[in-house]
Amino acid sequence: MVLAPGVAANPLHCSLSTIQINQAPPYEALSYVWGKKTDQTAELIFCDGHPISITPNLGKALRYLRFPNQPRYMWVDALCINQEDAEERGRQVRNMRLVYKHAARVVVWLGFKTPGVELAFGLAQRMAKSGDLPQIGSPDVSVDMTDDDLETAILYLSELFDREYFSRIWCVQEVVSSKICIAKCEDLEMNFIDILSTTPYIIGRRGQIFSGKPLEFWNAIALNNLKRTSFTEVEGSIGSLLTILAGTRDFKATDPRDKLFAIFGISNEGLQPHLARKLMGDQNSFTVRLHRTVSKGIHDFFTSLSDDVESIRPRGLKTDYTKDLMEVYRDFTRFLIRCSPRVLDVLSHVQHTDDPAESLFPSWVPKWFQPRSVSVPSGMFLAGYCKHPSEYYAVVHDMPLLRDAINPNCLQIDGFKVDTVSKVSEVMNFELNGPWPAGKIWSQMFDSPLFPRSSSPLIYRNGDPLDVAFCLTAMASPLGNVVKDAYQAFATSTNLPHPDISQVKRRARADVAAYLVENSGVDTLSSPEYAPLLALAQSSEYSGDTERANHAAKIFSHNRRFYLTQNGYMGIGPQMMRPGDEVCVLYGGRLPFILRPRTGHHIFVGDTYLCDEEIMWGEAAEAVISQKSRIRGMTFKLM
Repeated sequence: MVLAPGVAANPLHCSLSTIQINQAPPYEALSYVWGKKTDQTAELIFCDGHPISITPNLGKALRYLRFPNQPRYMWVDALCINQEDAEERGRQVRNMRLVYKHAARVVVWLGFKTPGVELAFGLAQRMAKSGDLPQIGSPDVSVDMTDDDLETAILYLSELFDREYFSRIWCVQEVVSSKICIAKCEDLEMNFIDILSTTPYIIGRRGQIFSGKPLEFWNAIALNNLKRTSFTEVEGSIGSLLTILAGTRDFKATDPRDKLFAIFGISNEGLQPHLARKLMGDQNSFTVRLHRTVSKGIHDFFTSLSDDVESIRPRGLKTDYTKDLMEVYRDFTRFLIRCSPRVLDVLSHVQHTDDPAESLFPSWVPKWFQPRSVSVPSGMFLAGYCKHPSEYYAVVHDMPLLRDAINPNCLQIDGFKVDTVSKVSEVMNFELNGPWPAGKIWSQMFDSPLFPRSSSPLIYRNGDPLDVAFCLTAMASPLGNVVKDAYQAFATSTNLPHPDISQVKRRARADVAAYLVENSGVDTLSSPEYAPLLALAQSSEYSGDTERANHAAKIFSHNRRFYLTQNGYMGIGPQMMRPGDEVCVLYGGRLPFILRPRTGHHIFVGDTYLCDEEIMWGEAAEAVISQKSRIRGMTFKLM
């Protein structure tokens, strides 16, 4: 698009021409938020003499971007793509990454100057210039400003990140793909990555229950751009599809199908679909490296034969606007489950906030257009895994490679039932800086009080005191105890050593003991029933940390329910679970799952943590698979 010169209120004019991207003259690509268009507020731009209606936000951006005396070569999606033609739209969306990659620079339009924007830009420039960029949770900023001026500038910088741009999914790909990216607010202009580099400080000031908010993802992009950390070896990618989806869960899209389509161009599998197949074993071994090289060679060969690489993509990775929302999400979920080595990590992203039986979606399909409601325990536990697995973990049926499933809305998968839910708590919601209300949740489950401790403490089925097991369950031990460490390591781009699970478990027990002692409400030194807890909290190896226990419990339990089963198990499950639901292990799942029995099928409710070592770490699954358990496996039909 050639944007004609003009000043002030002069009408907008442009012209369009079709050109091969590798033969295009130097151009700029606009990254912006469309905004809403109504008949009363729409602006007009005359494109080759024909009036076209555009949104007010785009109109304002073009007025500030056009030069007074010379044309400006730009790419603007609303004008360069026929948005009414689904086929053209899909084709152009597949090329979007290349459009922004080949642009001389990408212009991020953040909107009009509002009070304080100049202070926000100024602070970001000073912080970037100092080279002493903050880390998440940093209390100080090293810039030459008075305390009052600094505090005011920080508030305006935080307000800048509240602009709609920072929550739109398409903006992510446009920035990631760029060579040079600048931000504009009317006449203000600065390096956009310099603005992003201040996100850790703003995140630390705001705080939250769990990670995964848009600002954290922008922080990851800044770290990747500044080469402080790299998340993948695939050029142009910032990680696997599921990792990016998890990080962008709270981003928004006008068309919810774009929650997927917008990240295909910046993900491992989207850029190189052969990477969807992951061989088992040492990823640096000769065999695995040879397989990756051959697969990439085959992929590159076919893509060199035709510009239309969509024909060789798996069904679940096709950018197809002729499919409805449910089909797009369903086919993508089936694709992730079918990918070798067939794990069920995607099912932990099913986060129902209303009755799944009433949904138009299959209950096992994540609704990516809904914001995150709970923490996802990525990379922890092995409930449906075996120590010596075959090529595949999950055992799925009706999952053909080259044709459609007979019943694509039904996920048929093997596993086994553990127990039936008998009692559930209310949904647990916590304030970030408030206490974890252990006593309140306990009272909904048990008749005796949690505090003070009984002289004859109740015992859980694994031999632990019931109060200790209760707290360990709430924090999904050892998950809650390692999340904060891992999150801090990610934020500071430092390497976190692979945790020794046994050590983390011991630290969790010490934290729980400290929590129970501190909240007892009695003189624990003169109460013999607290002697074991005092000894555990003050052990020579670990000193129990009450606040760490408080934080760990809130991370995983937030927006979930505590529950008991008929055979005395304790667990933390999804907010939509209820008595009568079943605790089940599905092969290939890291966590057990809550399923609701129906005639001839089950409804998928969500993932769960169960206070049982053998189940959570896969020993029970091994016993069932090898027929060394009284429990028998079965095929679940999830609808």
